[in-house]
Amino acid sequence: MAASKEARLGLLLVLPAVAVIVILIGYPTISSIWYSFTDRMVGSPGRFIGLDNYTRLATDSGFLSAAANLVLIVGISLLLKLILGTIVAVILNRPMPGRNLWRLLVMLPWAMPGFVAFMGLRLMFESPYGAINVALETFTSPVPFLSDPTWARISVVLATVWRGFPFWAISILAALQTIPKELYEAARMDGASAWQQFVNITVPQIRSTVAVVAVISAIWTANGFENIWLMTQGGPSTTTMTFPVLSFLSLQSRQLGQAAAYAVVILPVMALFIMLLSRRKKEI
Repeated sequence: MAASKEARLGLLLVLPAVAVIVILIGYPTISSIWYSFTDRMVGSPGRFIGLDNYTRLATDSGFLSAAANLVLIVGISLLLKLILGTIVAVILNRPMPGRNLWRLLVMLPWAMPGFVAFMGLRLMFESPYGAINVALETFTSPVPFLSDPTWARISVVLATVWRGFPFWAISILAALQTIPKELYEAARMDGASAWQQFVNITVPQIRSTVAVVAVISAIWTANGFENIWLMTQGGPSTTTMTFPVLSFLSLQSRQLGQAAAYAVVILPVMALFIMLLSRRKKEI
């Protein structure tokens, strides 16, 4: 009887959280999925059209570019953020003058509004009078950072990494601070080099944190809109196109159903990615 009361009390306490999740996450998600099966326009109820929105994606050059860019931009950005974030975290974990100030400064790119960060970077990458081209004019002709397909992809990735690596650095730094110093002292007594200490002590201790950060960062990067729209608007042509930008462009033309299809089609990919990383995290 007492156990039954506790179960009912537990259920009662959980209900508000379940209601919030259903209202804030469940309803918008289910609505988006339903809209993606309709030809709904902004201001019009639309009608059910089955998979027509999705079959059109197969012949949409913007969709194919977005799929390729999803792998390219997310994959390379995660790798660079991991490398840069780890290096910065290891440096900030060492004793140094003004260490707290340096930790604060590292957080600035991540803390500032995305609009300000990416507009500033766009001005720096502009050709021929952006700050970077002005700095390089002694050595080379102006580089078309935002108008050349290859350079545009590189610029978008660099901007994404610059804005996102502080989150990796501060998360890995927090993990580093939980590693017992006795492990390093014992390794030094055994004659282990700094690299051997990093590989055999540091890496195993931070792998779990890195896996969680990778999942969060991948979701943010895949759903990133400001970095693409403010830097290149998906161009030149569709070489930096992503699903959020495609969805926004469809909304501009009032095609709510098509916009929902662009947004929904990425969900299985992200779910698979999260499932694989979660399984890997359990193995760690």
